[in-house]
Amino acid sequence: MNNAILTEVVRLGFRFSRKRDIQALQSPSHAPAAIPTQAILLCLVESMLRNGLKIFRTSTKAALLRAIGLPDGARLPTAMALSILVACVITLTVAATIGAFVYTNYAQQRLLGLRLENREVRTVQLALLDIETGARGFALSSRPEYLQPYSVGLQTLEDSKATLDKLDRYVAETTGTAPGTQTFSALVTHFRSEIAKMIAAVQSGGIGGADQRINLDSTKATMDMLRQYIGQFLSTKTAQANRAEDSLAALQMLLLALQIVSGAAILTALFLAFRGLASQSRARALAMAEAVRSREQVEHLLAMADMLQSAMGYEDANAVLQATAGRLLPGFGGALYIFNNSRDRLDLSTTWSAEMAEASHPQVISPSQCWALKRGKPHINRGTYGALRCGHALEGQSVLEIPMLARGEVYGLLQVFSTDPDGADLETVKPLAIALADSMSLALSSIALRERLRNQALRDPLTGLYNRRFMEEVIESFALQAERRNSSISAIMIDLDHFKQLNDQHGHALGDTVLRDVAGAILASLRKSDIACRYGGEELIILLPDSDLVAARTKAEEIRKRIAELSPADGITVSASLGVASIPQTATSPGDLLAMADAALYKAKQEGRNRVESAPMRMALVKP
Repeated sequence: MNNAILTEVVRLGFRFSRKRDIQALQSPSHAPAAIPTQAILLCLVESMLRNGLKIFRTSTKAALLRAIGLPDGARLPTAMALSILVACVITLTVAATIGAFVYTNYAQQRLLGLRLENREVRTVQLALLDIETGARGFALSSRPEYLQPYSVGLQTLEDSKATLDKLDRYVAETTGTAPGTQTFSALVTHFRSEIAKMIAAVQSGGIGGADQRINLDSTKATMDMLRQYIGQFLSTKTAQANRAEDSLAALQMLLLALQIVSGAAILTALFLAFRGLASQSRARALAMAEAVRSREQVEHLLAMADMLQSAMGYEDANAVLQATAGRLLPGFGGALYIFNNSRDRLDLSTTWSAEMAEASHPQVISPSQCWALKRGKPHINRGTYGALRCGHALEGQSVLEIPMLARGEVYGLLQVFSTDPDGADLETVKPLAIALADSMSLALSSIALRERLRNQALRDPLTGLYNRRFMEEVIESFALQAERRNSSISAIMIDLDHFKQLNDQHGHALGDTVLRDVAGAILASLRKSDIACRYGGEELIILLPDSDLVAARTKAEEIRKRIAELSPADGITVSASLGVASIPQTATSPGDLLAMADAALYKAKQEGRNRVESAPMRMALVKP
C-alpha cells in the first residue's frame, strides 16, 4: 500500500479526520515500507471513533431541535442543555445505584455463606473436641459420665456430613489431591475408630498403662492433624470474609461519593436552570395566568350549559346559575328576575351574595322602571351622582343589568352587584356576565317552552282544566294514597243542562264562553289539592282527595249554586246536574268510582236536573 492509496482511503471513508494525520501520511519522509500496519489501523480506529461521536452528537442535537420546533442550525437552549445534563447525571446515578445494589446483594449473600460455613466448621471442631475430651476422661478415670460429651459429639458428626464434604473438597484443593478424595472424612473415621477401640478396651479392663498411653498419643496425633485442616479452612474463609467486607465497605463509600458528586452536579445544574428560567417565567406568568383563567371560564360556561340542558325546571336552573356565578364572578353578588305569565312584571327567582341578604332585593320589578329592558342592552346603574339609574336600583351599590334574550324574546333580567360606586369593576366582568346571561337565557327559553308544551299536553286549551288523560293517570295514584292512609277519595261528575240546545240556539262562541265561566267557578271553589278535569264535551269531573261522601256532596252543592249564578248573556241561564261517589263509601276502585258518579249524575238528570245526587252506599257499609 503506497501513500496515495492510503490517503484516499482515509479521505473517502472518514472525511472528518484531522488534517495533520493525512499530511503526516502524505509526507515524502514516510515511505510505504516505513508506515507500520499497526499505526495505520490505530489511525483508522481513532478517526472512526472521533467521527462517530461527532455524527452522533450532531444527529442527537438536530433531533432535539426538531422536537422542540427549532431549525437544525439553531443553538440548543440553555434550559434544554441543562435538562439533558441533569437527565444524564440522574441516569448514570440510577444505573450506578442499581449496579451497586445488585453487587451489594451478591456480596452480602456471599459473606453470609462464608460466615455460615465457618459456623458449621466450628461446630464440627467442637464435636471433635467433645469426642476427644470425653474419651480421654473415660480412659483416665473409667467414669461413665465422661461418655456423655463423647456421644453428643458423635451425633453432631453424623448430622454434619455436608460440612465434612466441604472440608474434604477444601483439603483436596489445598493438598492438590484428586477431586473427590475424602481425606478429611477418612481422618475423622480413623479418629473415631481409634477412640472407639480405646473406650472398648477400657470397658473390658484389658488395657494397661503403657497401651493406654500409646492409644492416647495416637488419637492426639490424629486430632492435631484434624485441627490443622480445620484451622487452615477457618483462616482461609475468614480472610475471604474480611476481603468481602472490605470490598463492600469500599463500594458503599464509592457509591456515597458518587451520590454526593451527582447531587452536587444536579443542584448546580438546577440552580443554573432556575436562574436562566426565572426571567422567562416572570415574563410568561401573567400571560399564562390569563390564559388559564380564560380557559377555566370557558370550561365553567360549557359545564353550565351542559348542566342547564339537564335542568327540569326553574329551581334546577337557579342552582346551576348560583354555582357557576360563584366561581366565575367571585366577590360579586347577583340576582335573577323572570317574567311572569302575563309578562307585566318580573319576579325574583334567585340571588347569590355573601354580603347582601335576599330580603334586601326587591321581590318584583316593573319593566317600565328598567333601562336595560327599555334599551334592550346591558346597563350599569352607577352609584355616582348624576348617573342614570333604574327606579328599582338599590342605594349605595352599582348594578350591571343584562336583559336575557333568546329566540327574539326577553325572558328575564340578570343583575350583578358591586360595592364600588363608580362600577369600574363591573366594566371588567361585563363580557363574562353577558356570556353567563346568554347561557342562562337559552335555558330559560327551553324551560318555558317545556312548561308550555307540558300544559298543552295535560290541560284543555278552552277551559284551562286538566284533560281526561291526566285525570286517568292521577286517579289511580289518588286511590292508592287514600288506601295507604286509610282515608276517602270522592269524585263529582258534572254535566251542563241543555248545553247542546244552548249551542244550537246561540252558537258555539257562547257555548265556549259558558264552559270557560263554569271552569272558573269550579276552580274558585276547590282546594289546591283538588283536581278539576274536562271529561269530554260539557262533562266535567272533580277529584277530591281526603273527602268523604258527605263533604263531597256539600262541595258539589256549592259548585251547583255558583254555576247557577252565572249569566253569560241577557236572558240566558246556566245550570248543571252533579253526581257524587266516594271510595270506600260507594265504590271500591277508581273504575267503580267513575261509574257510580256517572250513575248518580244520570239520576240527577232523571230527577229534573240542576240538582246533586249521591251514589248509594255499599251494602257492607250499611249498618243493620
